[in-house]
Amino acid sequence: MSVSLVGVAPPPQYTNYSIVSFPSWRKLEKYANAIKEDNINNSRLQNAQSIFRNYINNALRDNPNSQFNAYGIDGKQPKSYQDAMDRNTFIYYDEYKKIKASVEKQVAEKLRKNSNAETMKPKLVYNDKEIGEFIYEKAAMALKPKIFYYSKKYERVIDIINENVITEGSVMILEIDKSLVVFAFEVTKENGEKEYVEIKGDGEESLNEARKKGIVSCTSSNKKVYLYKEKKPKIYNAVKIVVGMTAGGFTAWTNDFYTGITACVLVDVLESLGYSVAVEVALGGGRCGGCVSAYNSGLLFNGRIQEGRRFFTFTAKSFDEQLDLDGLLYTLCDPSFHNIKFISLLNYFFTEYGDDVDDNPSHTPSQTWHGIDPQDMVNPLGMYEKRRDFLKGNKDLFTFYVHQVKDEQDVMASIVDVILTCENTNRTALEKFRNYDFSK
Repeated sequence: MSVSLVGVAPPPQYTNYSIVSFPSWRKLEKYANAIKEDNINNSRLQNAQSIFRNYINNALRDNPNSQFNAYGIDGKQPKSYQDAMDRNTFIYYDEYKKIKASVEKQVAEKLRKNSNAETMKPKLVYNDKEIGEFIYEKAAMALKPKIFYYSKKYERVIDIINENVITEGSVMILEIDKSLVVFAFEVTKENGEKEYVEIKGDGEESLNEARKKGIVSCTSSNKKVYLYKEKKPKIYNAVKIVVGMTAGGFTAWTNDFYTGITACVLVDVLESLGYSVAVEVALGGGRCGGCVSAYNSGLLFNGRIQEGRRFFTFTAKSFDEQLDLDGLLYTLCDPSFHNIKFISLLNYFFTEYGDDVDDNPSHTPSQTWHGIDPQDMVNPLGMYEKRRDFLKGNKDLFTFYVHQVKDEQDVMASIVDVILTCENTNRTALEKFRNYDFSK
C-alpha cells in the first residue's frame, strides 16, 4: 500500500518520460479513437491489435470461473474482448457498498481512539429557537473579516505551516530572520490587486481604513441563525488525490479494485468533513532497457528508440463539480477497464508518438510493457500535478497519491492516513490563532 503526501526529490534514474493530460476519460478515449481512424491501413498496428485481442479472448476462455483475477472479481469479468470494450458502467456496486460501509465504520472507530484530531462527519445544528429558517439580515451581521499573518518586510502573507512564527510577548517575528509579523486584513481593490492593512488597537479603525480601499475578505461563523452543517475551520481546505493504476501494464499486481475503492471513499469522507476534493487518474508506465534489448520494443525520445515512460492522466473529479460516482468507480475500480479497454488503446498512442509497436505473436504484453511503479507516483506524476496547481495559483492544498492498495484493511489504513494528515495539520495551524480574538 502506498499513500503519501507528494513532495520529494525525483529518483536519479529518470531520463526519458512524457505526461499527457486530458480533462476526462472520454476525451482520452476520443483522442485514441481519432488516432485509430488515422491509421486504419497501418498493417503493423492492426496486426498488433489482433494479437492483443486474441490474447485477451484466450485468457478469458481459460479462466471462466475465476473469482479474483486481472479482468474481474466475483465472476463478473467480461466474457470476451468485445464484451470488455462495450462495458461503460460500474457493475460492482454491491461489493463497493459492502466495503464502504465496513471501512467507514472502522475509520470512525480508529479516529476516535487514536487521533488527536477531532475528526467526525458534520452534524446538523439548529439555531437557538430550534428552527431551520434562514434569515439573511442576521446572517449578514455574522460576517467577519478574515485575518492573515503578514510580513511588513517582505510585503506578503506568511504561510504559518511552513514558516515558523515566534511570539515574544505581544510581538510576532519570523524565526528565520527575526523580522516583524503582524495581523492584517486582506483588501481586494477595484483594479483587482490585493492590499493588506495592519490591525492596530481594537481593530475597528484599521477595518474602516481597509473598507475605504476596497472589498475586505470576509468569512461567517454565524451559529445561531439557521440550520447548518457544523464544520471545523481549516487553513488548508482542498485535497487533490492522484491515483495510479498499476495493473494497466500487466504487472504482477493483480488488479486495482481496492485502490479505486480507497479513492472513492476518500472523496466521500473528505467532502463530508468540509474539504474540496479533486481526483486525477494516472495510467501508463513504460518500457525498460530489457524490453529494448531483448524484444526490440522501446519508446521514441530525442530521435532514438530507448527505454522510457509514457503517462496519461485524466480528471475523474474536479474541485468544483459533484462526484460522478458511477464514472469514478468504473474508471478506477473495474479491472477490465485497465487491463483491457485502456491497454487496447496504448498501441494507438505508441503509433502517434513513433514508439515501437510490438506485433510479435510469441510475445505476451507483460514482456514489453510495465505498469506504474511507486516511484512514478512521487515523481514525475506527483510533482507534475503539484506544478499544475502551483501555476493555477492553487498553493494551499494537500496533494496525496494513492497506489497499490491490496485489500480491505489496506483501504482503511490508507484512508486513516490521509484524513489524519489533513485534520492534524489544520489543527496545528489553527492552534496558532488560539490567543487572538477574531470577534473584534
